[in-house]
Amino acid sequence: MIKQVCKNLISALAIIVGVHLILFIALQSPAFGDPIARDTENSDDRALLASTAQRLGLIDDINFAAFHLTVHADDSETFILTMDSLFRLHDRGGQALVEIAVPATLSELVADLNNNPLITATVSGDFAMTSSDEIALVYFGNKVTLSAEQPYHAAVLHPVSSPKRFFNSLLSLLSFDFGNDRNSRPISNTLWQRGLRSLAIAAPSFFIIFIGAFMLAVSAHGRKRLSRNLNAAAILCMSLPALLYIFIIRQTFVINLEWAPLRPYGDPVLPLFILPILITVFIGIWPEYLLMRSFIDHRMRKPFIQAARAQGIGEQRIWLRHLLPNLAGPLSQHVALNLPFLVLGSLLLETIFNIPGLGISIVEAIQHHDSNMLRAITFVIAIAFLAMQAAATLVGRYFDPRQRSEGQN
Repeated sequence: MIKQVCKNLISALAIIVGVHLILFIALQSPAFGDPIARDTENSDDRALLASTAQRLGLIDDINFAAFHLTVHADDSETFILTMDSLFRLHDRGGQALVEIAVPATLSELVADLNNNPLITATVSGDFAMTSSDEIALVYFGNKVTLSAEQPYHAAVLHPVSSPKRFFNSLLSLLSFDFGNDRNSRPISNTLWQRGLRSLAIAAPSFFIIFIGAFMLAVSAHGRKRLSRNLNAAAILCMSLPALLYIFIIRQTFVINLEWAPLRPYGDPVLPLFILPILITVFIGIWPEYLLMRSFIDHRMRKPFIQAARAQGIGEQRIWLRHLLPNLAGPLSQHVALNLPFLVLGSLLLETIFNIPGLGISIVEAIQHHDSNMLRAITFVIAIAFLAMQAAATLVGRYFDPRQRSEGQN
């Protein structure tokens, strides 16, 4: 038993590390574009760029008092400054005014810049031997806009290596320390508050769908007329798009009959959840009914059911002692696999009914390029999925002796 638990924990940890690696490459590396520019929406505000880099874990420390420079020209002029292997200063028209190779240290860079009458540069003594690569402009090639005769205080920073960032980020996720979003709000608080709202829709909806579909499938078994009617109703309801049902139900109960409130999210909140739950149940119960009906029909034709009937065992005992325990494994696995669809469903309904849950958070994070929020939500969903898979496996092993013997082997 302990060996199996350790094996499952190692497997889950490997999956978590794999999920984090994908998130790290997609959101925190330059593989799909500059993460700083993406989070700041291509801003050239040096303070915002530096603080975003620190929030994303790309740098350890920032100092705005180390390296200063001033461009001498008419007060109304502005210039574009970029810096990678070359220090480039050009005007708004794109004409290059200064272009020099970047030396190893800031003191050497200042000396080279002061040889040009257009620029005056200074560096604090404590940072004279600091590498030129630690200027914020260097990081992923960001650029800034300078105004003439206005001192520019470049940020000197200490970049964090990719392996160190990967492990720091992984440890933060494992400890559920998700940091702050792009508005400097703790992500953990946001996930907790909005997650409860999403759960208030998803949990009762899923429970009602599961119990209702199972009861319909049990009622239809062996009753041909009822079975045909329910099958026809399921096919008819599933043939129409879910958005059509949402529109019709919302228009009928909210606009026409005014049975449900139409107002922004706020106290009392319970009436706001009733209609989304009813819509979720109506849309989700029909495919679940067909699936459970197929599960029941398939197992009712199994030899062990036929053998039980041949021994004279009553129908009720067959259902309780033979069929239901045999259905527990596949049904629990099906429940676990439905988690991603619950998230997608809540996203749609929360958007339509203006309920600030996880679905809204996903939309906002994508719209505003909030890498930390996207990473946190994806990680939480992955953890929830693994937990449900583990619970489904335990349920299956409890009811199915074959799975227990496989686990022991």
